[in-house]
Amino acid sequence: MTESAKSPSLHAPTADSQPRELQLRTARAAIAKTLGADQLAKLHVENLALDLAAIFGSIALFLLLAWQLATGSASSVLWWLCLALQGNLIVVMGIINHDVFVHRKRLPTPWRWIVSSMLAWPAQLRASVYESQHMAHHRGLGTDNDTEMHKHGLDSAMRRVFYATPALLVFRALFYRGVYAKPPARAVHGGDQRVRIERNTRFVLIGLSLLTLAFDWRLLVLGYLLPLLVVSPMINTLRIVLEHFDLDARNPFWVGTFYRTGFITRPMFWWGAGDCHMVHHFYANIPFYRMPAALRLFRPILQREGVYEHRSLAPLLADWFKASRGHWSLPAHAQEQANRRAQTAAP
Repeated sequence: MTESAKSPSLHAPTADSQPRELQLRTARAAIAKTLGADQLAKLHVENLALDLAAIFGSIALFLLLAWQLATGSASSVLWWLCLALQGNLIVVMGIINHDVFVHRKRLPTPWRWIVSSMLAWPAQLRASVYESQHMAHHRGLGTDNDTEMHKHGLDSAMRRVFYATPALLVFRALFYRGVYAKPPARAVHGGDQRVRIERNTRFVLIGLSLLTLAFDWRLLVLGYLLPLLVVSPMINTLRIVLEHFDLDARNPFWVGTFYRTGFITRPMFWWGAGDCHMVHHFYANIPFYRMPAALRLFRPILQREGVYEHRSLAPLLADWFKASRGHWSLPAHAQEQANRRAQTAAP
């Protein structure tokens, strides 16, 4: 263990005395001091082969699962497994887009914009609009400027259950099209050219989807629409819980739900939820394949800084669906610990 790792807490000032963005910079500086430049550089090394495998492997798997759902029998266990996998994959393709293109800007343009649109389209997201909203989320995390502020409206058990149904798609369509959050006139990267290329890509994908109706309607309806409407909203709700259900505005290190992911939940959210998402908010360009190494280094730091680590999904899901606490809040026992820590740290 290095001397910096043994150092006392480098807790930043509270939200009352320091803007959130500056808080996060202070926390990031503390992490960098602990880990060192060489260690951080290793965590950011990219592997083009793994990135391409994730991109095109997910697209190929999407088509394979759609075919299996269209041609298989609902009386088969394999068919139901494929249904669950396809619904999860729709969410995962968006997470791959978020990692590879939104943050790390892999592939040259315009190919980046085309492939990004292909990955975002199954979840019915527009890649450039999503990117604009997501970058604003990173800049304003946990504040009134955060584009995820709307999730505070999920303040009852009924609304949270409703959000885990196809109603999610309707809300998200309205949100990202400007009814609830007005998108910028131009894409963050690429401007009007990108918007035009994405629109044409989207039209091609819609056309190809409609053509499948002439070949076999089951490819579109059973292979895509059914998992999109039935499975993906539930997976997305679990993602929300594992990303930012927890948040302590007084602690710049407590930027999300510090849930210890495992051999199921890591690939299920493509190394992007729970503890992985905590790392992501400090260093958004760490690739998914470096996340296990990053977690081994970050976990002791987060524990040192008083961030409560969840070991079980059950209490988290119970809190969420019973609406026993709001979005961006802490469970009762963790709140007590945070209060004691704040009192101790107070001058």
